[in-house]
Amino acid sequence: MQTPLQARILEQLRLQLSDDLQCGDRINEAEVADQLGVSRTPIRRVLQKLQSEGVLDFEPRRGFILKDPASLLNGDNQTDELLDERVMRDMAIGELNTVFSERALMQRYSVPNGVLASTLRRLTRDHLVEPSPGRGWIFADVSPRAMEDSYRFRQIIEPAGILADSYKVDAAAFRDLDEDHADAIENVHRMDRRRLFDLDARFHKVVAQGAQTAELVSAIERQNNIRRVTEYIGFIRIERLRQSMIEHRGIIAALLEGNRQLAASLMHIHLQISRDETFAHMDHDLELLRGGKVRLSETDEAEDGGGRKTQ
Repeated sequence: MQTPLQARILEQLRLQLSDDLQCGDRINEAEVADQLGVSRTPIRRVLQKLQSEGVLDFEPRRGFILKDPASLLNGDNQTDELLDERVMRDMAIGELNTVFSERALMQRYSVPNGVLASTLRRLTRDHLVEPSPGRGWIFADVSPRAMEDSYRFRQIIEPAGILADSYKVDAAAFRDLDEDHADAIENVHRMDRRRLFDLDARFHKVVAQGAQTAELVSAIERQNNIRRVTEYIGFIRIERLRQSMIEHRGIIAALLEGNRQLAASLMHIHLQISRDETFAHMDHDLELLRGGKVRLSETDEAEDGGGRKTQ
């Protein structure tokens, strides 16, 4: 399966090159890299993939030669998972901040209606997109201002939930969660970022479940879904990931000891630190994201123009 960076490069290759090239034309790897603002390594991977699919040929001394222009234009069907990631990336950088028709979305991502419908169905389920009163789709606001509101909201409801009279500590669930955190802290440099985010989201949901209030859990799940979009922004710095999980373990320990007042205070501090860290680096992180230089998983090696891997 293609990585998100490779998919982005392939999409831009189609948009920028397909109308100008004819069968037998040479694709200059260095020129394409310069046009797209990335290093030659990910460009080469995409061109090699197109060669394996019969879209390109490779000739000694000439390099990659276009064999099938129509295939470059139409492309292969992206998997549902990959399209989900591409849509969420565009939401995170503010490119889906208006009403889009299904036709416009199909053209934007070069996917058939069935694949798009599956992605829209999942995003609707997660309250990240909703049908427009007219014909089209409205995407959730995940702008910096919306993120600021989200942190303020969470700082109100999450500590308050811990202090609710109805709160019950599920000791077994918290011990399992603590073990998973300990393992993640030990292996943070080797774990896929999605797994780390899922662990983070599970922590906040399990804490919320203790309040025995369905509305609180639903609110936390919605915040987790919004954060899933913005994980492409904030889940870049490994050390902050590790420190965040250490903070989680402190909250878990306080809850297991029956000290909910301490747990609520630690939760408030944890959310404030996370907020400050996010906004301190947001402009830089957004720039990396727009340039396709964020490493989303262990197999997605995004590099800057000098070939350096971005952490």
